[in-house]
Amino acid sequence: MRTALLLLLLCLQGATALAAPRVVTSIAPLQEITAAIMTGIASPELIITGQASMHHFAFRPSHMRRLQEADLVIWIDRHFEAGFNRVAEILPATTSQLEILPALGLDSTDGHIWYSPLLLQQSIDIIATRLTRLDPEHRAGYHDNASLLAAEVADWRAATQTWLQDHQPRFITDHAFTTHFESDLGYPALATIHDQHDGHGGLGELNRIEELLRQYPASCLLTLESSPSPLALELAHKYRLKVFKLTPPDAVNAAATGIIGRLQILSNALKACS
Repeated sequence: MRTALLLLLLCLQGATALAAPRVVTSIAPLQEITAAIMTGIASPELIITGQASMHHFAFRPSHMRRLQEADLVIWIDRHFEAGFNRVAEILPATTSQLEILPALGLDSTDGHIWYSPLLLQQSIDIIATRLTRLDPEHRAGYHDNASLLAAEVADWRAATQTWLQDHQPRFITDHAFTTHFESDLGYPALATIHDQHDGHGGLGELNRIEELLRQYPASCLLTLESSPSPLALELAHKYRLKVFKLTPPDAVNAAATGIIGRLQILSNALKACS
């Protein structure tokens, strides 16, 4: 009798798991946010894995199949992740689409919304709302998980804001990935080497950056790249800047620490730059 009861419970749990939507995310930060909201319910899948660059990613047929089989696909913006510019057109009508920048009402070239606590909290709410619409059975779980995550983000923002009131980290970035952080926390980078991921503003802009570094010496170069550009490394060497890579060193660490761990990496780098 006891064995039969255990089998029945396992079957019920399996049915519940199958009822949860299949969610596919484009990049690791979105997977971390979504995974936190779906804790205890299901695990979202990830398209751009490991150290692959979101800006130079090439879709394979297996990626397209996973997207087309999903109940919900979440990505930043069709111009942010390479290959996603036409994803909305190829997804079947049965797949719900969530493009984060338009959902936030933003028209921005910087898709790194997770570095702004306020935008991150809004994104948590948007994702939780969409999941609840698709899967009302787990409404309470999504709500509780989202509330817990949003509270952690709020705590990080408050602690970082308090710390910035008494410290002045001096940093430059290799490309424009801190604009939302700067807008939210009110603390700008001294300069950004590349206005987009690959290009820079030319010789005049480079001369301006070097003049800034001579007048207001920076301590650090912040980068999201596993291998910063030769120009970034040249400036770091010339002006003796410590180089901090803000991306978790491997997928295991990223999964373990989640989006809050990613924010903490930024906090640690800023403290080392003050």
